[in-house]
Amino acid sequence: MPDHQLKRLARTPIVIWLGGFVTIALLGGSLTVDLTGMSAADQFILSRWSFEGLRVYLWLEALVLVAIVASLGMHVVSVGFAVTRDGASKLLGAGLTTNNRVPRQAGYIFVLLGAALVALSLTTVVLFNSCRYMRLI
Repeated sequence: MPDHQLKRLARTPIVIWLGGFVTIALLGGSLTVDLTGMSAADQFILSRWSFEGLRVYLWLEALVLVAIVASLGMHVVSVGFAVTRDGASKLLGAGLTTNNRVPRQAGYIFVLLGAALVALSLTTVVLFNSCRYMRLI
């Protein structure tokens, strides 16, 4: 494989994860606006389908957001354990090695932050279900 193709493949995970961050911000903001019931997407779906169609649309949007946040959290947890075990990992596709002065236990900070992202995604589902008109249970 030529050298320029290898460099392009090395940058691809960074682009994917940065795209994930942007997607989380956009979906989270869109979901917040959509829950008001006054967004253009809400009006479009209500005019084409019924209130049940709107519920399905909002649930799909919320589940996509939850899946992206949970997968990002799991990736951060795996990076934290990799740093704790051997001091090197692939964070956002780039090789990351810690300095010798940094204790390996610092990787547990990543584990904590990743676990918080996973917990946030689960809490999002619970809170979304607690909305009066979105309730499934």
